[in-house]
Amino acid sequence: MKLQRLVLVMLATLWSTRPIAAAERLPRVVPRVILAIYDSRYQNDIRDTKIHRLLEMPLNHLGLVVRYQDLNAGLPTLEQLQDVRGIVTWFQSDAMQNPVGFLAWAEAAIDAGKRFVVLGDLSVTRNLQGQATQTALINRFLAKLGLRADDWVPVTYNLRIVYKDPRMMDFERSLPAILPSFDAVKVIDRSVRVHLMAGKANDARTGSALIVTGPHGGYAASGYTHFATYAPPDANSRTAEVHLQWYLNPFEFFRLAFAADEVPKPDTTTVSGRRIYYSHIDGDGWRNLTEVARYRGERISSAEVILRETIRPFPDLPVTVGPIAGDLDPHWFGNQESLRVAREILSISWVEAGSHTYSHPLDWETLSLEAKDATASQKGLRSWWEQTWWPLWERVAEPWSDKDTSEDKPSDHQPKFRRGQSRLRSYDLYPFDVNQEIGGSIDFINHLLPAGKRVQLLQWSGTTLESQSVMEATRRAGVRNINGGDTRFDPEFDSYAWVAPLGRQVGRYRQIYSSESNENTYTNLWNERYFGFRYLIQTLRNTESPIRVKPFNLYYHMFSGEKDPGLQAVLGNLAYARSQELAPITASQYAAIADGFFSATFTEIANHRWRVENRDGLNTVRFDHAEKQAVDWANSRDVIGQRHYQGSLYVALDPAGEAPIVALRDTNVSVPKSGDRAYLIQSRWLISHLQIDAGGFSFTAHGFGPGEMEWHARPAARYTIEVSCRNVPPRQIEVAAGLDGTLRFTLPDGQPAGAPIPEEVTVKETVNKL
Repeated sequence: MKLQRLVLVMLATLWSTRPIAAAERLPRVVPRVILAIYDSRYQNDIRDTKIHRLLEMPLNHLGLVVRYQDLNAGLPTLEQLQDVRGIVTWFQSDAMQNPVGFLAWAEAAIDAGKRFVVLGDLSVTRNLQGQATQTALINRFLAKLGLRADDWVPVTYNLRIVYKDPRMMDFERSLPAILPSFDAVKVIDRSVRVHLMAGKANDARTGSALIVTGPHGGYAASGYTHFATYAPPDANSRTAEVHLQWYLNPFEFFRLAFAADEVPKPDTTTVSGRRIYYSHIDGDGWRNLTEVARYRGERISSAEVILRETIRPFPDLPVTVGPIAGDLDPHWFGNQESLRVAREILSISWVEAGSHTYSHPLDWETLSLEAKDATASQKGLRSWWEQTWWPLWERVAEPWSDKDTSEDKPSDHQPKFRRGQSRLRSYDLYPFDVNQEIGGSIDFINHLLPAGKRVQLLQWSGTTLESQSVMEATRRAGVRNINGGDTRFDPEFDSYAWVAPLGRQVGRYRQIYSSESNENTYTNLWNERYFGFRYLIQTLRNTESPIRVKPFNLYYHMFSGEKDPGLQAVLGNLAYARSQELAPITASQYAAIADGFFSATFTEIANHRWRVENRDGLNTVRFDHAEKQAVDWANSRDVIGQRHYQGSLYVALDPAGEAPIVALRDTNVSVPKSGDRAYLIQSRWLISHLQIDAGGFSFTAHGFGPGEMEWHARPAARYTIEVSCRNVPPRQIEVAAGLDGTLRFTLPDGQPAGAPIPEEVTVKETVNKL
């Protein structure tokens, strides 16, 4: 009887738990937010935190959105953590205002299913009045992570690394021979994985875990995450990192600590199966007389040289040009010549119109309407910008009125360029007005554009530290935003630590960073090494391989047309772009993709099946460690293609689909094919409105340059591809698919040389077996 009762209880348990667990789990929105807790006593702006500078890029790559919370502004309730996947801290001290309350909140968060990652000191040793926190309270929290605090180890000469996970450590640099001091930590949960342990040889009792991950998060001891050296403090007591390299692999650490393999990755590097290319030019130096030898006799502007050399000859590589309205407006420093060049550049079909503001603010954080009363630290920062950005502007923004020899030279009574006493803006003829900087500059430039064109992008100037009210002005104007970040990855900056995240949180908005740095950082603010921008290619290579973490971004200024070495550097980068397999898009399209990264939601509706919504301009989803996975076409919707690359599966979504569904299936082979079902592998052009029927498939395509593309189709079949476009007679090409089903072809544009690629191309194919 007891045995029968036990069996009945077991059956009842299985019956009750399995269906309920499934019902509770699916459908569910996959949480992607990582809550970053920082202490504003040490960093007033999130851009200065180590989490933003070092961690956010790897977290973004893993599909995770970082949301910042100032410890001193209070902690969110559990109800406010519904979309939070995990929490990360990287504090600068061992004290906070209320460590006991923080520990209780952190425990409750873990109990609610939020993973918790501690880097360095937890900052709970004492409160700000010096009262020590009970060790038992600290250990009660650490026990949630499977850990227990032991003791501080200040002397390490007799210790060594007794275990090191090669997949986790020595990522960019090996640990020093003399180990940094550390807090001894013991592992008390067998489910916790130790990736780095120090201790005495042959004495297990001395072993201390330095890097761990587990089912509830992770821990990395202070001094064991990365190497850093610092420049001496300057006159404003500012220190700067001059060398950074990772000891641990941040991609692997956070993949495990936050279980990131469960998260589909909205990918901002790839479209139509290819690496994204986009380019943008800021208007700085528009009116400078060029010193390029072959144009010196013409006495033309740098902008005219850029038009002739880097824009007009490259119809296959679109570019977004953002003038400074003050360089064009005759009421400021513009004249008929600067207006003529602007109209000519912005009328070109592969040039997208942007704005680089009206007066080129240098110090947004002081000029902002939300920061009229600058704090002492802001004043120090302003003084720093006077020493850096202002010398640049004395060189590159010298007005046409001082140099111009054309018939349209301004009259003597026109206001001359003058330095503002605060040096907060490059042009300060009139009082600062954020509405004029954003909406006013956009309206002015819009009046220079041909019919059907409008400004699409605001390109930030100066510090690029905009306030929420300034960001809001771009929304009111209906444009995207970009700039900031300054990504470098080359022998001077030889680490992923110098690769910037996607953007910066500004209240409820996001500032989108440019993907690579411009020529300023290569030329000491355009003061020397004018050839330096040619080294951009090293960053482009390092951010593509072995991990594609950034698109190809060519970002420069009009003053590159002033010096011949600078011009040659830009031309070299353009030539390199032409040698690569890329999908060119405009800068505003990239900004829409980045916006989509932050807004996208993934609802898991079945095992290995997700509905994608609110994705804005983003149309690629990536799955890592997916060599033996493929799209399950029968259970997917509005998916147009797939491509395996670097061990990941890139899935291309149809831009015409409002809520695509991505389903995956496991296979037994690497890089699996999908029978006769047609799908896109890669394309230079953007593909949408894919329709498949028994006789073949059709789609819409548009892009820049030759319409190269590769599809998977019916193996060993011959295809007739018909291309139709408005105002152009239909054309046909005959193409045969390979034995593996790979179908390669290039769509003809049928246009006169130099004309733009049509925006819409419809392709129909019919199948005739060989």
